[in-house]
Formats: sequence, structure tokens, C-alpha cells
Amino acid sequence: MLKEYFAMEISEDSGCIHSLPMLLDSYSPNLDRLPMFVLRLSTEVEWESESECFQTFARECSSFYSIQHDPFLIDSSERERLHQDKEGEGGDPSRHSSDAKSSSLYKRQPWKWIVEHVLFPALRLDFTPPRKMAEDGSVLQIADLHDLYKVFERC
Repeated sequence: MLKEYFAMEISEDSGCIHSLPMLLDSYSPNLDRLPMFVLRLSTEVEWESESECFQTFARECSSFYSIQHDPFLIDSSERERLHQDKEGEGGDPSRHSSDAKSSSLYKRQPWKWIVEHVLFPALRLDFTPPRKMAEDGSVLQIADLHDLYKVFERC
């Protein structure tokens, strides 16, 4: 059932996870949260009822794939402040910056980049809001590129 409906494969003999659902191309969740995801799949998903199973599995997937603040990830302003503090202490700033660049902090994608380069393009291509959302104003079209070209052609 997991493989058929959710593209998630767990071996029966060893319990190893072979595949996870892929919700968006070029986005993988924080795998530090994988143990909690597996635990919550076993305890929080209602496996007996089909409709409840889909609903609870989707809820747990959304929690696992959501972008959450990583307490170990330092933003650029904090990094600059720490770098300035190290320079003020008389340390060699080139040594600190090379150590920081080699650390895993620089290898992770910040949430702003993920939203701009992964989530928004996916929404633009695949998202069709329900009619209710379009009628009640929760989703609005701000501009249309074709109409903007018409306006600027007149200038």
C-alpha cells in the first residue's frame, strides 16, 4: 500500500527505508527529522480506514516536508557578527572563515532560496486553485505577463 499510493518503500525483512515520497522536484526534506517522521507514521496514521489513512498520512508528510527553522543554521547577519567578534579578539579571520565555509552550515539551502527557486516555480506550473479560493479572494491574480507586454509596447 505504501509503495502503490505514496511511493514509499520499506523492506519487510530489515525495515530499511528504500524510498520516500517526492512531493516537489529538486526539494528534499531535512533528513534529520526522518526518525520522527517514521515514528509518527507508525503511531499517528490511521491504517485501518482508507480515507483516514490518506488524510493522516498526508498530514504527516506535510509536517515532514515543511520548511522549519534549523537552530544550527546561522543566517548571514549572524555570521558577519560572529566574524567581527573573532577579529576583535585578535584571532586570524582567514582561519575562521575557511573553517566556517567547510562546515555543513554553508552547504544547506536557506528557506528563502527554497521558496523562491523551488516552491514558487512549482506553484506557477502545477497549482490550480479551487474555484472557491478564486471567488472568495484568497487567491488573486496580480498581473499577467502578456498584458504587461501590451502596456510596455505602447511606450
